[in-house]
Amino acid sequence: MTRTLAILLVLLTTLGCGYRLAGHGPNPAPVALKGKRISIHILQNHTGEPDVEYTITRAIVSEFIRTPQIRVVRKDGEADYILKGSVTKYDKDVLSLDYRGTGQYYELTVTISLTLTDTSTGKTIELGKLTEDSQYHMASDVEVSKAHEREALRRISQELAQRLTAMLL
Repeated sequence: MTRTLAILLVLLTTLGCGYRLAGHGPNPAPVALKGKRISIHILQNHTGEPDVEYTITRAIVSEFIRTPQIRVVRKDGEADYILKGSVTKYDKDVLSLDYRGTGQYYELTVTISLTLTDTSTGKTIELGKLTEDSQYHMASDVEVSKAHEREALRRISQELAQRLTAMLL
């Protein structure tokens, strides 16, 4: 009885603090890219935020290049698989306000949708959506605030790239 109560207390405490037991995204892909060549297209941007597609694509390419089991190629004709996708969500939500009612901390949430095409068969595999978020501080200086937001986007991009790479290995 005491052990069950202790486990329940730990679970409630952990879950109440915002920890997640699993990431929010698709199940592992039905293909393993180990030993394969991949061409990565620049993501399409379906948000109102300029240039987010470049930041996220750059992180994905960098992560795949660092992964020795997969070879990144420039041309689709040299690839076994082609990765395409889009940025479908870029939302900023206020987490806390200062005494004047001005946003102080924000949460940035980004969602990407991805597909993988097998060049030998032409079959396209829907990898689904990956979503990540990160918090940042809104400073009184606009340039500093934008830098904090860019850093949050960089963290999100890196996490999305790592999750995608792990999913495809």
